[in-house]
Amino acid sequence: MNNFFWHKGMAGILKIALILVTGVLVIPLVIGFYHNITLTEILGLVASILILQPFAVVVGLGLGINPFPMMLIMCSIGLSVIFVLFGTCDMFANRSEWLCQHLEKIEAITQKSELFGKYGIVTLIPFIWVPGVGLYGCVLIAWLFKWRGALAVTILFAAWVLATLIVLLTSIGILAVIQ
Repeated sequence: MNNFFWHKGMAGILKIALILVTGVLVIPLVIGFYHNITLTEILGLVASILILQPFAVVVGLGLGINPFPMMLIMCSIGLSVIFVLFGTCDMFANRSEWLCQHLEKIEAITQKSELFGKYGIVTLIPFIWVPGVGLYGCVLIAWLFKWRGALAVTILFAAWVLATLIVLLTSIGILAVIQ
């Protein structure tokens, strides 16, 4: 019986790793090569997205990357990060008694909160912008408050795309004024 759970855990790890590698490396490389972006520019953009999150658009524009493929790469990485973090949290939550107890306490707190009760996951949209929280923190908070499933993924992804588009449009506007 213990062997079954070990294999199930390994399958979960492999699934998460496959999503991560595909969304963060393979798809951006395919998009980049299709749009004649050099390997160093693609890898520079990917690294800056993982560090700067939506503000990496400025780096992409500085590298001379066209906004359309840059947005496709941003979407690929954003969506894969959402799935990877949800999957990783689910995997560790099932193995930790301590975490399960704390999750019950958090659920009790959220049931008492009017803001979370009224607006739910939508309250996270402005936090996609906050350095140090960003997409990573919002996914973790959504997971802690048990906001999961297709609706949570859709709202988090829409917030990511909105934040990225606003930074992109602002950056293009600022660049147009400077030139």
